[in-house]
Amino acid sequence: MERFRQWFGRKQILDDFSEEIRQHLEERADALMAAGMTRREAEACARREFGNIVAIEERGRDVWSRPFLDALGGDVKFALRQLRKNYGFALTAILTLALGIGSTTAIFSLVNAVLLRPLPFPQQDRLMWLNQQDRSLPGVVPESLSYPDYFDWRAQNHTFSGMASYGSSTAILESAGEPQHLDAMTVSSNLFEVLGVPPVIGRDFRPEDEKPGNRAVMLSYSLWQSAFHSANDIVSRTIRLGDHEYAVAGVMPRGFQFPLGNPAPALWISLSEDADGKSPATGQRGFDCLDAIGRLRPGVTAAQARADLSLIAANLAQQYPSDNKRYTAALVVPQLKHITGDATPALRLLFGAVTLLLLITCSNVAGLLLARGSRRSAEFALRASIGASRAAIIRQLLVESVLLSVCGGVAGVSLGYGLLHGIVRLMPMDIPRMESASIDGSVLLFVLALSILTGLLFGALPAWRLSELRPAQAMRDGSRSVAGGRHKRRVHSVLVVAQTAVGLVLLVSSGLLIRSFIRILHVDPGFDARQVLTARIGVSFDKLNHDQHLEFYRRLLARLSALPGVQSASAGWPLPMSDGKASITFSIEGVPTAKGDEPNETAGVVMPGYFETLRIPLLAGRTVQDRDETRSRPVIIINQAFARKYFPNTNPLGRRMQVGIGDGVVEHPMREIVGVVGDIKRAGLTAGSEPQYYLPYSQAIVTNPYLTIRSVGDPRLQEVALRNAIHEIDKSVPVYRVLKLEEYISKSAAQPRFETLLLSCFAGIALLLAAVGLYGLLSYMVVERTLEIGLRMALGARKADVLRMVVQHGLLLTVAGLGVGLVCSAVITRFLSRLLYGIQPFDALTFAATTGVLFLVGLAASSIPAYRAAQLEPLKALREA
Repeated sequence: MERFRQWFGRKQILDDFSEEIRQHLEERADALMAAGMTRREAEACARREFGNIVAIEERGRDVWSRPFLDALGGDVKFALRQLRKNYGFALTAILTLALGIGSTTAIFSLVNAVLLRPLPFPQQDRLMWLNQQDRSLPGVVPESLSYPDYFDWRAQNHTFSGMASYGSSTAILESAGEPQHLDAMTVSSNLFEVLGVPPVIGRDFRPEDEKPGNRAVMLSYSLWQSAFHSANDIVSRTIRLGDHEYAVAGVMPRGFQFPLGNPAPALWISLSEDADGKSPATGQRGFDCLDAIGRLRPGVTAAQARADLSLIAANLAQQYPSDNKRYTAALVVPQLKHITGDATPALRLLFGAVTLLLLITCSNVAGLLLARGSRRSAEFALRASIGASRAAIIRQLLVESVLLSVCGGVAGVSLGYGLLHGIVRLMPMDIPRMESASIDGSVLLFVLALSILTGLLFGALPAWRLSELRPAQAMRDGSRSVAGGRHKRRVHSVLVVAQTAVGLVLLVSSGLLIRSFIRILHVDPGFDARQVLTARIGVSFDKLNHDQHLEFYRRLLARLSALPGVQSASAGWPLPMSDGKASITFSIEGVPTAKGDEPNETAGVVMPGYFETLRIPLLAGRTVQDRDETRSRPVIIINQAFARKYFPNTNPLGRRMQVGIGDGVVEHPMREIVGVVGDIKRAGLTAGSEPQYYLPYSQAIVTNPYLTIRSVGDPRLQEVALRNAIHEIDKSVPVYRVLKLEEYISKSAAQPRFETLLLSCFAGIALLLAAVGLYGLLSYMVVERTLEIGLRMALGARKADVLRMVVQHGLLLTVAGLGVGLVCSAVITRFLSRLLYGIQPFDALTFAATTGVLFLVGLAASSIPAYRAAQLEPLKALREA
């Protein structure tokens, strides 16, 4: 407490010290007056006896002084007066800094939320995402687990304290009389225990919840509030999901989400659902549908866990060669790395871009400080001549720089807040944790550190250059002269070259992404998405048998096809660009394949008219027709990529295949290839065309297909009619994911669109700052060389000569910056190769175009100061110089 008083109560201490001196003098004067002196004599005698009061007070102040802090406080006050006096310069510098710091703040907020912030689970660094690896394919190809494999991993491993499984699912909840489709997860009983997050209401899942007949459900906090009105007795209830009753085990905490991503699950269902039936999923070793998460035991590393699970996988491959032959290794990846893997390259690119933008900002402000410092050279010379040390001058200039930067940081936070909200709206929503990005305490600390560092960075060079001035020389050069400021102009020129170089790097990078994005937009997806409306419906497989299920879709498609403005209607799964996929093994008649080595490719199920509705071209044979009934001859349609891979140089029509899926009559019937259709982009515009085969939906009813409706005009106008047609047949069937097919294509291009747009904005800002920097340098040069220009014109130089001299100097700096920038761009753009499509990192057209744009900007920035220099009157220039 005493030390605190000494540091922050110094004024009171010094006032008390002065008061004590005054009281002592009064007491001594009173004593002398009692001895017979007059008051004036007594006061004079007391002061003589006491000594020099001012000197004693100064020595007291020295005892309680803080030299460095006092000097720093004085520098801050002086800097504030200087900025207030030169408010135009201060405002320009602060706005420039706000642009760089604000952009950096917004991108850092995203990086912090997605990549740096730990997962909201206890000891999150011990959580590992688990999968098996298909060694038959090149590279690291993760493959989902089957229930039997997961059970074996969970029981036999020695490196995890807990291991849980989870798989995506859906549920239909009756809410307020309307069926509500919910995203759900089917999970093992110990998931929440592994995550370390217990429910806030009710109980956790129990091991018996994994057994047939024990259907239990865990609600999310938001669903408990919205659908059940935060009922306190929720854990004593049984709710109906689809055609089954589920006991509510509990409610998870507010904000809890697993898996992290979009959409967030509304509830978690015990895996007893998959344990029911004649052929439950929990007993099918070849049905790979699960992801797993594990918590490492204390002291165990990810490498040790990987070796442990790989040994188990290798043993299972020997024990079950027909299903596990290819899966002899395990993947163990930190959960945080797993969920952020796809977003990492894009965020690193953006953070690198704003770092370059910040460097341009620092260079620009450093140039402003150099130009302003040249007008203050006499001031610093005077300060040096009366005893100011070089360190004191540097400190003063750095304090001014940091103060400018902190003000720019404050303005940048406001700008960054607005930028962040705009970026989040533009950014693809499938990036996990992005919605939680905010300017919180950690971001504010980052901004403070960045502001101080930025201030030191752009202030160091001007401070060092100005502190080198010799007082006599500076006083002589205080006025403009022919040679004055040559060294300052050289430093300023280097800064402009650096700005131009960094600006070119950003321009080239954004140019490459723009050209790549244009290539993506011109990719032929293999189908016509225009004027097509899609939707998913939840027809119950428990309530309707095979024939009833098929009849429902036939009646619905007949109604939809008869709607006004509808050209055709059909259904199929998976929908292109919808991320749905099912890889099913098959064998080709006459092609011997060892057990366990059967190939697998993406399978689809379609109804009549599907290819015609999406306008997927028929290349040979026929498509699915109404005659392809459940009990008719089993058929199959393949795409061109499938034909090239498995039937090279032969006609595939009439060949037969056996697919590992039944038709409701025969478990694995032999199917005849009756048609070949064109390839489509299934996973995205940038993905390759994969081999794929299609089965008639009537011969493979495995899931609810997507409805596809091609209309004459805007397909959104058919949404109400679509819902009415479905509810006229069955009001309990929910309708969800009603989207235009073009929206799926747009979503597949969302990531490159976002990267291109944001990097182009940064490049545009960099271009503007580079132009402003060059303009500022040349304007400063014209002012500094007014005397020289006046002399040249007085001796006969024409206006064109002056114009050429200034423009030539500006273009020389621009060309130098372009040269450096081209070299840097050639190095840096190599790291963009993963983000480019259909274009090389060293694309000559992009390099040439961006270089030309920056050259023209340099020419424009040089022309204005050059024109002003050419308009100088020689006599006036000589008189004012």
